[in-house]
Amino acid sequence: MTTATDTAWKGPAGMGAVAAGIALAVILAWLALLLRAVPQPSVAALPLVPILAVVSATLVLACIRGRRWAIGLLFIFAFFGLSFGMRMDGYARTGGMDVENIIKLSSWLLVFLICPFHVRRLLPFLRERTVLLACLYGLVAFVSAAWSLIPAYTAANALGLASYIILACLVVSVLGPDATLRLLTLTLLVFITIGLISGVVFPDIAWLPPSVEEHVYRLRGFSGHPNVLGAQAALLATFALILKRRKVIGWTVLVASLVVGFAAIMAADSRTMLAATAGTWLVIALRERRLLAPALLFGSVFAFLAVVLLALGRFPDLTVLLGPLARTGSINEVVTLTGRTELWAVSFDLIKQKPLFGWGFGGTEALLIESVGRGFQGAPVNAHNMYIQAVFNLGFIGALPAFGMLAVLLWRMLSRPDAARDQLVLLVMVIGLTEVSIFALPVLLTFSFFLILAREAVMPEARS
Repeated sequence: MTTATDTAWKGPAGMGAVAAGIALAVILAWLALLLRAVPQPSVAALPLVPILAVVSATLVLACIRGRRWAIGLLFIFAFFGLSFGMRMDGYARTGGMDVENIIKLSSWLLVFLICPFHVRRLLPFLRERTVLLACLYGLVAFVSAAWSLIPAYTAANALGLASYIILACLVVSVLGPDATLRLLTLTLLVFITIGLISGVVFPDIAWLPPSVEEHVYRLRGFSGHPNVLGAQAALLATFALILKRRKVIGWTVLVASLVVGFAAIMAADSRTMLAATAGTWLVIALRERRLLAPALLFGSVFAFLAVVLLALGRFPDLTVLLGPLARTGSINEVVTLTGRTELWAVSFDLIKQKPLFGWGFGGTEALLIESVGRGFQGAPVNAHNMYIQAVFNLGFIGALPAFGMLAVLLWRMLSRPDAARDQLVLLVMVIGLTEVSIFALPVLLTFSFFLILAREAVMPEARS
């Protein structure tokens, strides 16, 4: 498979793209603020349509011709433009077309418009099993619109899932894998830095007020929700470590990425993301030093002793140990993972009703909210577990391509280790224990995961 040389975007071209991305970010941030301030943002955005049409047409024509600058800007827009959260609660709404949904749907359709002109570039990616399984998962998601409770919404999000797969393969093919991940890291660094600055400049918008039982303000920036910002910051820190290990970035970018990334995670009070980022880095570091097996053995012995002490009633008071981890100070919050166990139980009951092909991709929000009941404290918009959500959406049969994709990656992790791939895959899988991650609506984490799959297709050394 032929790809661009990675060195092509290390010089002025790469820095020019990042500078253009910064300008684009500022413009989008300003537009987001303006649209939030007006009562009818869809109407307010109408004067911008002609300008956006001209810019989009120019970009699309250049992308069709395979211009690197155009593909790079499209890639940056996929991060900046589609990661800006304009909703105050950060969650998508399955009814109606607000400005955010219109922007996303238009962008996804543009990718499909470009796709036929790059068939020769894209078809070889299907030789990679994980890419093929991802495409099959996207196809099943689209077909599930036939039985979804919200057919149009399901079809639109399946379209987004497929467009992210296409765009990931196209960008990696044109820019090269290392240059793509470097541009991704720099783009994330700028985006999250702007999010941190928004906490000072626009505090009323950037901070999520505490709930009834909590007492902590959480930073969401322009990401829409603290958990989303936390996931994006975890990606930044992870990719920075990956690229420094591959000597693609220097110490300056690494330190800046780690400082900004962990500052955002702490400001968002995203404890899961902090543990996932540090834990996956530790696993890879131990494996590279051939210390993973002893560490696992020590962990197993410690876990066995803890179980024995619990059985004998001599284990330390859990309230003292786990209480500081809860935002409310209640141990119940930690034990139930802030209500997630209740969501999982309700999701399992609904899965039993349609176990084979599920309720439809992304069409379960209203059903879950209704099933949980009004007394639930939290945001029951999804199962908050990507494995459960995959089965909830598409059933045990429909979710097979997704689980098959993870199985292939896990097998390669054991048989053909590659730190760059394995660290991101582990991060996604750990995050997936408490968030829907890559198996729900297409988001930045999904796109980043597909970039790693596309990298697998063009880097045989990662698989052998």
